[in-house]
Amino acid sequence: MIIRRSEENPILKPVREHSWEAEAVFNGCPVQKGKEVYLLYRALSLPHYHTSAHTTMMISDIGIAKSRDGIRFGKRHRFVVPEYSWEQYGCEDPRVTKFSDSYYIFYTALSEHPFRAEGIKVGLAISDDLKTIREKHLITPFNAKAMALFPERIQGKLWTIFTLHTDQPPASICLAPFEKENDLWSERYWKKWYSNAGAYALPLARNPQDQIEVGAPPLKTAYGWLLIYSYIRNYSSPHDKQFGVEALLLDLKNPLAIVARTDFPLLVPEEYYERIGLVSHVVFPSGALIKKNWIYLYYGAADTTCCLATIELHSLLRGMLKKMNIP
Repeated sequence: MIIRRSEENPILKPVREHSWEAEAVFNGCPVQKGKEVYLLYRALSLPHYHTSAHTTMMISDIGIAKSRDGIRFGKRHRFVVPEYSWEQYGCEDPRVTKFSDSYYIFYTALSEHPFRAEGIKVGLAISDDLKTIREKHLITPFNAKAMALFPERIQGKLWTIFTLHTDQPPASICLAPFEKENDLWSERYWKKWYSNAGAYALPLARNPQDQIEVGAPPLKTAYGWLLIYSYIRNYSSPHDKQFGVEALLLDLKNPLAIVARTDFPLLVPEEYYERIGLVSHVVFPSGALIKKNWIYLYYGAADTTCCLATIELHSLLRGMLKKMNIP
């Protein structure tokens, strides 16, 4: 397996002079627009008084930055900010997909403080140009995080993948198919889906004590949809918890079918910037691009900075599909 951390890591750090991103900038998700790469990321503010919570707290917005090479980013500014009651305590961890002519930005929306699972759901912001937000919607009526949209219709349907019950373990990575766009934010649709959620869950946890969460939005390859995701061993343990990055392939025509998966982590916390931060010993995959034969994997390090690793695509696929002849 050929995997390399960027020598430029961390590629995005907090800016003390920007109060809205002074504490941390992490979990970045890239999207290509022409010759430029835009990175959407979670930005954590300095502590300040929140009038609805009646206390001092840090708030997450979603920032955006621009780059020519996908490594050095500039022109940073706030892009998705709390506006409605269902997101009033923060917008976190964006996953962006270009679908048709629009950019679909799913994120974690916090509606309650003190935080509890029932107030942690998925929100959606839609942009036509990555300059302004056209519309926003609350997506799930239940606890969920880390939703991403597949970049094209599959067998005529829209598909999303997300993590159900992230804050009410055991969590599961699930898929949801849609006939039309406005089903995405239909409470009626989601109530029906939830009544049969088990049929849409992927069997990924090796141990009931482990935690899984969607990382990067799915990438299309010749051998299946590549999903890079977070696998946390011994999640409930205060001492033996280990964050790792893993990958799986889903069938191109039926994304509920697993074609192959890794047997071991591609990445674990090793470097100082992954081991020391607001939450130490964390690597969390949050977005990826394929450039030629390389996967550019963007990940959060110690819940403090954005980092980058590159993975040789064919070596990853060969490792996952040992019984198939991959040129």
